[in-house]
Amino acid sequence: MRKLLVAATLAALSVSSVSAADLAPAPVAKAPVPPAVAPALNWNGFYVGVQGGGDWGTSKETFRGAPNDPTFVGTQTYDTSGGFVGGVIGTNWQAGPAVFGLEGDYHWSGINGRSAVINVGPPSLLDTYYTALRSFGDIKGRLGYADGPALWFVSGGAAVGDIQHRYSAGLVPPSVSASETRWGWTVGAGVEYMFAPNWSAKVEYNYLDLGKGSIQYTSATADRSDWNDTFHTVKAGLNYHFNWGGPVVAKY
Repeated sequence: MRKLLVAATLAALSVSSVSAADLAPAPVAKAPVPPAVAPALNWNGFYVGVQGGGDWGTSKETFRGAPNDPTFVGTQTYDTSGGFVGGVIGTNWQAGPAVFGLEGDYHWSGINGRSAVINVGPPSLLDTYYTALRSFGDIKGRLGYADGPALWFVSGGAAVGDIQHRYSAGLVPPSVSASETRWGWTVGAGVEYMFAPNWSAKVEYNYLDLGKGSIQYTSATADRSDWNDTFHTVKAGLNYHFNWGGPVVAKY
């Protein structure tokens, strides 16, 4: 009987050892791999670019002498329009999502407009008033909010333009013109998008007021025309950025 018990015990132990050897090893748990951290865009640094667009505006002319036609009360407003192309240079400082900037640009333009006031005589005899904005630019500050690759901004500062006014008399053919560089102010807003490292594209609207210009017809102080000129511009541009320190990488 004792021999049978010993034999049974040995058999049970043998089967248990074989079963344990057949079991697969327990899997080893691995630490989770942290997600890749995308570099944050950095707007810090200088940039240069090219830009162009279109304009619409108004010239308000006021005649300070006696009008030729009693129906002309001395004031008229006419439209100006045209296109422009130019360049820009600027710099940005970024603090979190806030971006502060300083920018200057200048453009060659074909912006102009004219108006005709009927003089005494046939309709072909007209007093023609003409405005041409031959070039313009601005120096302005920018305040922006960086949202991923997009930078939304507002801007404002000083504007300058090379502007010409001309008067051509219908009954007395010689014309009188005056060209001058005039300073004014500008405000605007836009969005800039970083579509590749160091490269961005932008769309921007600006309002420009270049103040008052005049043509003096004779030595008499009152014998002149005054103009007030305002312009609306929409421009698209392409900028290259010389970033300081490359992309900013978020840390855990």
